[in-house]
Amino acid sequence: MQPTERYRIAASQDQIERLIAELYSLDTLGIEETDSGLLAYFAAGSPASPVLGLAAQFSGVVVVGPESVPVEDWARSWREGLEARRIGRLWIRPSFRESRGVPELVIDPEQAFGSGEHASTRLSLRLLLAALEPADRVLDVGSGSGILVLGAECIGARPGIGVDVDLTSCHCARANARRNGLLSRFYCGRVDALAPAVHFEIALANMLLPRLVGVIEALRARAARTVIVAGYIEAEREDLLARMRHDDWRLRSELTEAQSGDTWCASRWDHIRPRQSSSSASSVDSNE
Repeated sequence: MQPTERYRIAASQDQIERLIAELYSLDTLGIEETDSGLLAYFAAGSPASPVLGLAAQFSGVVVVGPESVPVEDWARSWREGLEARRIGRLWIRPSFRESRGVPELVIDPEQAFGSGEHASTRLSLRLLLAALEPADRVLDVGSGSGILVLGAECIGARPGIGVDVDLTSCHCARANARRNGLLSRFYCGRVDALAPAVHFEIALANMLLPRLVGVIEALRARAARTVIVAGYIEAEREDLLARMRHDDWRLRSELTEAQSGDTWCASRWDHIRPRQSSSSASSVDSNE
């Protein structure tokens, strides 16, 4: 394993989940929760200023580091407490745990967000699996590890598309597709790089509210039947619902889950007149 550095982050419980999301956006290798906050791991030599800068973004947060971590300590600690878990009809498990059932998706917590350990991922996946119909295709904007598109393909959806502006996430998602023998594709870039005529039965995004509001119109434009949005907390719910309300879309269902002091939310919106999706997404401009 690569040389690793660690940051000690002191934070209150109501800040933990938002810090975790920010750390994943900075390409953390992994995160441990402690009684006083978080331990965040990064590849040795990674820029320190973005991580240290979290102290200025969050009131009362203290960030100390980086400090070197023996490789064997990190290799052991990131596996502790991770087990196979069932989300809806799908089993999600790390590669170092035995299979507990099928269908299953094998995915390790790595540098890209999305392994089933965060509430917003679980909520997104539950709504997605409940919405899927035979031969649907899924678009995930901000796809991270690829867990949502790959999870859908595991239970019978056609190969879907994930787009993410982070190149590391795209490489990780492609590796997860290969590991599971799946055909969904992942592109580095913005959703508007897809050919204008390309549509999907379901379009979704799981990201923090400031980023989520920026892709709502793109999701609506690409979805023939259903839009799923997740990553907002209960305190942001009215803001999100106000932005999502539209004459052509209705709120079908909403799920919540409490984790580490926050209540996370996800919602499904259905088009009142479902449209026909396109049959191909072959025309894509992306950075490989």
